[in-house]
Amino acid sequence: RRVSLEAEMMMRGIVTVCVALSALDLPPSAHAYRPVTAPRARRVSTRGNAPRESCMHGPLRVRMADDVTDDPLLHTLMEAARNEDVDALDAQFDNIPHATMARIQDMATQDVAEAGWLVKTMDGVMQERLAEGANKLRELLKAGEINKMDAQLVKLVRDGGVDTAFNLVLTTNMEHARAASDEKMLQLYVHLHTRMQEELEKLASPAKGLLHRLLRTDDPGLRGRILVDFLVPKTSVSMPGGKEVQLETPTPAKVSAADFGVAIRDAVAALDSVEFSADSYVSESVEECRQVAKQAREIVAGNLGEDDLVEFSEILMPAFAQHMERRAAAEADA
Repeated sequence: RRVSLEAEMMMRGIVTVCVALSALDLPPSAHAYRPVTAPRARRVSTRGNAPRESCMHGPLRVRMADDVTDDPLLHTLMEAARNEDVDALDAQFDNIPHATMARIQDMATQDVAEAGWLVKTMDGVMQERLAEGANKLRELLKAGEINKMDAQLVKLVRDGGVDTAFNLVLTTNMEHARAASDEKMLQLYVHLHTRMQEELEKLASPAKGLLHRLLRTDDPGLRGRILVDFLVPKTSVSMPGGKEVQLETPTPAKVSAADFGVAIRDAVAALDSVEFSADSYVSESVEECRQVAKQAREIVAGNLGEDDLVEFSEILMPAFAQHMERRAAAEADA
């Protein structure tokens, strides 16, 4: 019996997702596309503040008033840790900025029990989201026809269903198809990835939209021209015939250097939150972000003021430094 190309892609795609997730060392339930109910800290009542026994760490120490009152979000997260409230952590998961994440990790290395619980529980939350990402991709593939897949993907993006975990699952499958020389599935995954990025750009802030566009642009020369167009204030306009007319008042840049630096920093932090190994797709993506940041820094240095350059560098240096430390640790453990 003949099977349509779309149906063949769907069936082979489901298998591919399973293989890719297996490579990510997810719980067995993820391979069957069921939401993960991975072992994690028990949920308990949030009533009362007396220290209690943790199923993961023993007695929880309370170090909040002296350490985290300057960061309201971290204060909330530490309160969730004291009560082992996974729901409260899950509700704040997407709002945790790089600086707060780095502070939690630093406190965990100092054996602060609450921070240790947060690090381990956040890992469980991310694994659940990876399994959910596999479910979403499976549902897209079940549509069978490209036009139907596109329509479902657009709706998924607009409903907020596309996150870092879904992007990682999709890209991992794309790379798996490439490695397996599966041209049909590779073509499908590349199409879905491109459409996803296009839809995200429509919803993103100008800085994030610029970053998405640059990460899809392989030509360094074209990336440079795009960066100049967005980051550098306009002092002239081109007239028909090629003549340049100087503006009395420069037009502000479409995206400030600082905002673009924050977009790159947040992207690196989001990628770092799901890193599994030193040679993973995540490290490759962070390297792509680093190359964009390096080129942007050259544009800022050559066209903007010293203050803009310093601010741009100070925003990005901690994010990449932390990633390199994690990569070095992963390589040492390999």
